[in-house]
Amino acid sequence: MHTLRVELTPVDNIWVKLRYWLPDKSQPETRQLALADIQPLIDRGELYYYTHWPDLKLVGQQLFAWLDGDGRWLSRAVQTCTPPGLVLAIATEARLAHLPWEVLHNGQGFLIERVGTPVIPVRWLPKAAVVAKPPAQRSLQVLFMATAPEGVQPALDFEQEEAEILRFTNDLPLTLRVEESGCVQQMANLWRKHSQDTFDVFHLTGHATLQQGQPVFLTETDTGELHYSHTTELFRAFSGRVPRLVFLSGCRTAQASEDGYVASMAITLVQQGIPAVLGWGSPVLDRSATLAAAQLYQRLAEGFSIIEALGATYAHLRQQQVPDWHLLRLHVGTGAWGALVEPPGDYVPPIETVQDQFLDAAGAVRVAGPEQFVGRRRLLQDCLKHLKRQMGVLLYGLGGNGKSTLANRLLERLADYTPLVIYRQVDDTEITSKLSQQCESEQGLAILNSQLPLRQRLSKFLRQGLNNPSQRFCFVLDDFEANLEADVTGKQVLSADVVVVINDLFNAIVQSGQPHRVILTSRYDVTFPEQNQRIERMFVSALKGADLTKKYNRLTSFQPQSSVDVDLQQRAKTVADGSPRLLEWLDRVLQDAGIDQAQILDHMADEETRFKENILVEELLKQQSDTLKEMLARALVFELAVPEADMAAIWHDLSDWGQHCQRAVALGLLELSRPQVSYRVPRILESLLPVLGESNLAQTAADALYELWWEQGQERLTEEKCLELYRLATIAEHDEQAAKVGETIATRWKDQGRYREAIPFCVDNLAVRKRLLGDEHPDVAQSLNNLAFLYDNQGRYSEAEPLYQAALAMGKRLLGDEHPDVATSLNNLE
Repeated sequence: MHTLRVELTPVDNIWVKLRYWLPDKSQPETRQLALADIQPLIDRGELYYYTHWPDLKLVGQQLFAWLDGDGRWLSRAVQTCTPPGLVLAIATEARLAHLPWEVLHNGQGFLIERVGTPVIPVRWLPKAAVVAKPPAQRSLQVLFMATAPEGVQPALDFEQEEAEILRFTNDLPLTLRVEESGCVQQMANLWRKHSQDTFDVFHLTGHATLQQGQPVFLTETDTGELHYSHTTELFRAFSGRVPRLVFLSGCRTAQASEDGYVASMAITLVQQGIPAVLGWGSPVLDRSATLAAAQLYQRLAEGFSIIEALGATYAHLRQQQVPDWHLLRLHVGTGAWGALVEPPGDYVPPIETVQDQFLDAAGAVRVAGPEQFVGRRRLLQDCLKHLKRQMGVLLYGLGGNGKSTLANRLLERLADYTPLVIYRQVDDTEITSKLSQQCESEQGLAILNSQLPLRQRLSKFLRQGLNNPSQRFCFVLDDFEANLEADVTGKQVLSADVVVVINDLFNAIVQSGQPHRVILTSRYDVTFPEQNQRIERMFVSALKGADLTKKYNRLTSFQPQSSVDVDLQQRAKTVADGSPRLLEWLDRVLQDAGIDQAQILDHMADEETRFKENILVEELLKQQSDTLKEMLARALVFELAVPEADMAAIWHDLSDWGQHCQRAVALGLLELSRPQVSYRVPRILESLLPVLGESNLAQTAADALYELWWEQGQERLTEEKCLELYRLATIAEHDEQAAKVGETIATRWKDQGRYREAIPFCVDNLAVRKRLLGDEHPDVAQSLNNLAFLYDNQGRYSEAEPLYQAALAMGKRLLGDEHPDVATSLNNLE
């Protein structure tokens, strides 16, 4: 593509010096432009362009007319450009750089939409010259890192962004390496281990903002806490081996602050030495960022230049009616917008993926693909940390929670390892057969076929029989519970014929002296007779919180725009209780439009029964003591995971409850959460546990949690915890607790504009306040006013007015005519 370079330099407060280099011209032409002609657009600034969604066509026409001037130089350049189009490299500074040059419009259309000859505006830094590199003759290499620090909201659906990139490029040579930590220091450690040309692109997705006027990206510490990363830290992470393109897929990463006088993250990185940086000029919608990334990498993997890929991305966002398309900005040094890789030609993608190794006895894939996988971020991070320094991890917990899918995800992250998946039964023949199938070494096959004992064969093969010296294996022993049996105490232990095989495998890995790894998935925790200390145990619970919401959004029946009845949706959510597998089963039931609601409920009950049978939970409970079952039944009073101390408040009179607790966790009957140890009973067990008649159970639970979460932990009081406190206080008839917590929830929802959700909640909370305070009380008047406000904002004026009137009358009686609350009620009535 030809390039039209443009420099805009303010001379004084009246004039701007325009210099432009027409394609193939070495000398610039110069014009003087009057600032007064463009001053209204400059003065509108950030609020106008990035918050109020202006008339982009009108703004683009005004910018084009100002640049074009009486000499019409820009019009002539646009009209005479040839396929595949024209790069419009604009160098500006300060407040001029703050203008939305991406929306340039010549009266016939946006320049980026010209058919066959698009004109793509980029933000050019003339002093940042780049030595042009030829396209690489290999697949496009992208390092992808998402950041999701603890406590930062809203939760971003970065899994969907990754999945869409893979979907758009599934028939193209693209390698997407994921750095799961979200930590810049961990990314730097990985980056230093690879050569200059390993990665073409670094993609960083997450939240970004301005801190004291300076741009920062919200990354993670090594333990997941919030860390503000400045551009200097990001640049140093590359250790001089800079990628050719960085995509900062976060809000405001290409937005200069202070009306353009403080450089954006994107500009600063180019100034420091990154050839090209993409970013967003303002807060951007999750969907917009996902669509942009997927389209961009499709074009780059096809061998198009960065500019051509950007043009295709703009066009795709426009076709998808994405309103914030123009916020995507490319900042470049001179000559930095070429192709990254050669066109792939007749590329044929690999036949098998890691996912295809997870097959059941019928040959069907048993794990969720990238498009369905959500969450598990902290669990993935912890597993990967353990696998760096230990032989293996055991993923255990109740069936249906996605342990095999998590193992598959770990294998995808362990890109340097050869995966070997063994489903259910583990024996000598299965292990050696799997190794033989991938072995390309005559020496390796000879070792496997030798008469040495299994441990010596495996140890020698894992050291001397590799296809190459750097080959590393990751053994996945999936559904490992098939190799367990109950001992005389009911504890799950290795069956007698498996003990020797597992000992031989684990000891061979250690004796090989090579960093081979093991991942096991099992419904139950298990102790290994040898090398037990080298296996880290990770409990896999049901999905919850933001992860569960993402899962709902992946399933047709649970999406907000679904035609499925809301009550049916809620019933299914309650039944599934965060189990990914059961949610997927119920989703198929809810999509059957040919049956009525009663039949749907029957089918849902059938699926619930089938699920319980599938995970063997009923048979497992029958084998447990009455004390353990009562302990679980009591714990059902809590719907959230709660600390052990609060569980102890309802278990204290049960003998040996600590041992029973350990047994329940080991069997997956009690969910364990870390790093703060908390427990929760899966709701799927509820119908299988004894019904308790202890009346003070809810009161004890409510008091214990209220003290911990409300009185001691206000700074960590999430919405989820507030709702649990309110539910328990209501059941226990602790009206004072319910009133305090309820007011907090109602205020949050009102401030967030969640009026529809808040109305039924505030109706209930009004009744609580009346019971506690009586019908005549200032707080009751406030509740009436708040409820009226919610009705008012939903357009339910006939319901709002009498409540406003009642709040006003009560306020006057109790507070007097001059009280601020009375003035508020009067104002609301107007």
